[in-house]
Amino acid sequence: MRANTIGLIAGAIAVASTANAGLQIGDVLNLSRTSLSGQLVVANYDSTRAFNASGITGGSAARAGFLTFDVNSVNNNLSGGSLVAFCIEINEGFPDDPIDYTLVDPTQVPEENPPGNMTANRSQMMQDLYSRYYADVITTDAGESWGNFQSEMASFQLVVWEISHENFSTESDLSTMKSELSITLGAMAITDYFNTDVLNTANAMIASLGTGGWNSMSNLLGGTNATNQDLLIVVPSPAIAGLAGLGLVGMRRRRR
Repeated sequence: MRANTIGLIAGAIAVASTANAGLQIGDVLNLSRTSLSGQLVVANYDSTRAFNASGITGGSAARAGFLTFDVNSVNNNLSGGSLVAFCIEINEGFPDDPIDYTLVDPTQVPEENPPGNMTANRSQMMQDLYSRYYADVITTDAGESWGNFQSEMASFQLVVWEISHENFSTESDLSTMKSELSITLGAMAITDYFNTDVLNTANAMIASLGTGGWNSMSNLLGGTNATNQDLLIVVPSPAIAGLAGLGLVGMRRRRR
């Protein structure tokens, strides 16, 4: 997120209440922001650049991490509980609070143009990323430091930014699209990540995409609001909601 706008976050949502486990397309969530965490990076986005553009410097300070929200209501029915959110737009912040988000298919976010809605193949790539890493990213690892927690979440978020914002040479072939992903090159470039572990972990996530086939994740939805950051939302299973209820809400990639 931009340091001065509480924006520029990417990723997903884990809902910290079993009451919200049945969310579906068309539902409207009223959310209030409660806290922010993550690691600083410098992001430079220019939709006119080719995927392999190099020599990019400067950009905007961003905090690659998560926001927590209180869930005020679902479809105007009082809800309660909280959720952890990562956003999918680069240049839009959070001017409103509370915010109404409508749940949509992932191909309907981001609404901001550029980059515009994800194509079917971008959505497929995003689902593959989530299917491989989401369960680990939201699971607390015993003995891991707060710094490692934030670094691993930042890595996941940087890959989400890259998938949603890169200027691919083609959108018709997933293998070609994967080969054009780079955290430090192209239209979406991180020019300073301050921590080599963040870059190395993000690169490992990218390298694994599509291995053994491209996975789908039917419970990955979008959350859209015309004037605030759009979101990617994982409709939680009871198991995930249970972890959240134990205070384990967060995004963490388990070291292997």
